[in-house]
Amino acid sequence: MTDFGRRIRTASLAILAASALVLTGCSGDGTGPRANAGAPIDESITALFDEAVTQAMGYSGSDAAIVGIWSGDTEYVAAYGDGAQTDSVIRGAQTTQPMLCALLLDLVGDGALSLDRKVTDDLPRQVGIDNITYGQLCDGTSGLADFKTGLGDIFANNPTRPWSDRELLAQGLAASPLSWPGRDVHLSDTPALLLARALPVATNTPLPELLKDRVFKPAGLSSATSYPADPTSTSAPQRLLPGLTYPSSGGAPVCDADPIRLEKVSPAMLSGAGAATTTVRDLRAFYSAYLAGDYGKGSQELITTTVPTTNPERDAEGNPTGEVAVDGTTQQWGFGIERIGPLYGMSGSLTGSLTATYTDPETGFTVVVVLNNSSAGAGFAKRLAFELAALATENGIGPKELAWTAADQSAALAAAAICQAPAAG
Repeated sequence: MTDFGRRIRTASLAILAASALVLTGCSGDGTGPRANAGAPIDESITALFDEAVTQAMGYSGSDAAIVGIWSGDTEYVAAYGDGAQTDSVIRGAQTTQPMLCALLLDLVGDGALSLDRKVTDDLPRQVGIDNITYGQLCDGTSGLADFKTGLGDIFANNPTRPWSDRELLAQGLAASPLSWPGRDVHLSDTPALLLARALPVATNTPLPELLKDRVFKPAGLSSATSYPADPTSTSAPQRLLPGLTYPSSGGAPVCDADPIRLEKVSPAMLSGAGAATTTVRDLRAFYSAYLAGDYGKGSQELITTTVPTTNPERDAEGNPTGEVAVDGTTQQWGFGIERIGPLYGMSGSLTGSLTATYTDPETGFTVVVVLNNSSAGAGFAKRLAFELAALATENGIGPKELAWTAADQSAALAAAAICQAPAAG
């Protein structure tokens, strides 16, 4: 265990909470109409949020974090650690993926595309995508395997390596198709990668311009939310939250080594599946707009209608032979977005950053979390978001009902902790 890990792990939660840079209700360089600063949340509740966040920082080896929590007309936006500000720019990773589906819906709404259009109509030379439609790239039924399989160590150990989207797509296609394309749901980053490649060809417009004009501006997002003109560039945006990662071997962090302070990162490792930068307030504003159906007439029902990600058994013709049970913890998939219980959102990981954004469309409750060490994985950020949501519910300001408690998620975070020294005694 390194000195860094010991310092993070053994720091008193009370000291961390007192010394953390916590800025509530502060404005960045512009926010959307759904992300206006609101009334502060009671300090007795925010103290619980602070304790949960600082504990998760220790478990994940992070030394900076940003959290945003909105409920009704109240908000709590806080930054923790050196170099973190409430309006810091973050690498959104997969939490920005629904923006591509919003773009697709906006184009469909204008009549420029249809969800049933085959992607090969616009990428006729691309092998391995026969019969895949644009709609399937967002509804999870494309049958495309994830391109990241086996690349985790490279992403962590060589974060400045440039990647071609064609190279990444080839990785996904090599393991495709998965079971029953057009019927079974398979969560994968490859469909977003393909969508980001196809839409500029279909519209003869660069992807950064499409996203800016059709997704970012309509939601009132700030200039901090952008898609890079060159994802292989390692130039860091101004106010970027500094990142960390442990070296990786066999998909696990190498805890005998010091964590690496990341001066440069190539977002091309995710490319269209998560290369955008943003802020916590902008994520909240976008998700509010997306789930409200602001991108294309009738899109809200399409986005929020979900199916389980566990697929049913099928007969030889592909017909289901049974049903999949659904409860409050079942992972479901809508149109480019995950659902668990009342919460819709995504979690993501790009070397040096973990992010998660989840919203309850019924109440408007939203939680956004950012941690600056990616080694614990995207699921860790999701658990922290769910712990904060449960703390809010248990104190009367969160979703009406959740199938888990804050204690459940706190225990899960402890179990997922990385690079922890054995307990004394």
